[in-house]
Amino acid sequence: MKRKGGFLAKATGTFLTMGFSTCLGFIVNLILARVLGPAGKGVIAPALSAATIAITIASLGLDHSAAYFLDKKPFRAKDVLLTSFLFAIISGALASLGILLALEYVIPEATSLTRLFFAGGVFFTVIYNISHSGLLGRNRLGLINLGRVASDLLRTILATLFLYSLWPTIEGFAFAYMIAQALNAILVTVFAFREVGIIGAKIDLSFLSRAVGFGVAVFLASLTTQANRQIGVLILKMLRSVEETGLYAQAQTFANLLLLLPQALSFALYGAVVGERGKEEFTARIVRLSIFSLLVLSGIVALIAPWLIPALFTEKFTPSVPYLWGLLPGVVIYALPQLYASFIIASWGKPWHVFGAGALGLTLNAAGNLLLIPHLGAWATVIAFDAASIAMALYYVVFLKKQTGISIRGLLLPSGEDFRFLLRRLKSFFKP
Repeated sequence: MKRKGGFLAKATGTFLTMGFSTCLGFIVNLILARVLGPAGKGVIAPALSAATIAITIASLGLDHSAAYFLDKKPFRAKDVLLTSFLFAIISGALASLGILLALEYVIPEATSLTRLFFAGGVFFTVIYNISHSGLLGRNRLGLINLGRVASDLLRTILATLFLYSLWPTIEGFAFAYMIAQALNAILVTVFAFREVGIIGAKIDLSFLSRAVGFGVAVFLASLTTQANRQIGVLILKMLRSVEETGLYAQAQTFANLLLLLPQALSFALYGAVVGERGKEEFTARIVRLSIFSLLVLSGIVALIAPWLIPALFTEKFTPSVPYLWGLLPGVVIYALPQLYASFIIASWGKPWHVFGAGALGLTLNAAGNLLLIPHLGAWATVIAFDAASIAMALYYVVFLKKQTGISIRGLLLPSGEDFRFLLRRLKSFFKP
């Protein structure tokens, strides 16, 4: 059965895990920038974006479906997980083949080895995405975090060895990516089956038929959400040079550090409210405090970026600083749809509304990039992302105000009581 646990403890653990993983990713990005420069970044960033979209397509929303139905009668948890795992193997193999073909067209600079290693990474990530539902449905975030730390640590070690010594090429990075994703998939799959059991498990086609409607909606919602974050750099790569793409991608990487907080909170929020009702006020408070925190953090990042980026990544990346400034408003606003999406899927079981918001944002994002990049270059990608974030946030505010009766201020702006609540929880958390 689902393990409750304290939300603050699980959110803190997830945040620290993501923070550690982000630091490791930052180290890899630093090495990558210094060894391969903007041109190398301009190949790897679109490849990772394409891989992310392929992974989302291949998962078909079954990760969220399996977590949602894991302990719901008449299904058995072990049957749900086994059925999902076998589906992941088939779907992951198809996604790997797809990414092999797609990268040849989207990124002709990528070698056959680069495409092969990214395809392998996609396969293992699909297995991880679906297998971890057995832990997410039971609110076992600690085991998920353990697998993430182990794989990211291995990726950092391998990337450092390859890029600085053994294999200082794009292929070296791609190989490190594939091996790390394989370790993550293996660990989380073992943890998940250990949690729900495997002896006596059988394929349950009735679960698939029940989950298909929910899964398709979650799949489309996840696809539009991921595409909103990745589509810009892909279109930019197709229409502009790898150097300009690399500069924008560096700004995007730096801006994405701010999303660490809402990512951790949305993950913990999903585990806390999955299958439960009456969590609207609790979720709204988390969103309000998250937006305020991101505003403060974005101000700090804006101030230190002109010094920090050239100091860390060399002067060649200095032109990426204005792009970072332009992305910050959209990143702060993006926290709102990210958190409310987890709540609407996990608590209400209404992923079609999440898809509606994502489709609106993706339409604006893609249209803005296609229409404006020929005239504005990378600035078009910045503007399109910010516009998409605002559109999705407005969609959620209107929808949630109608469904919950919570005021617009209550959905967006923190109050004194929010900070007092946070202080009380922190005191309780750190109390010996």
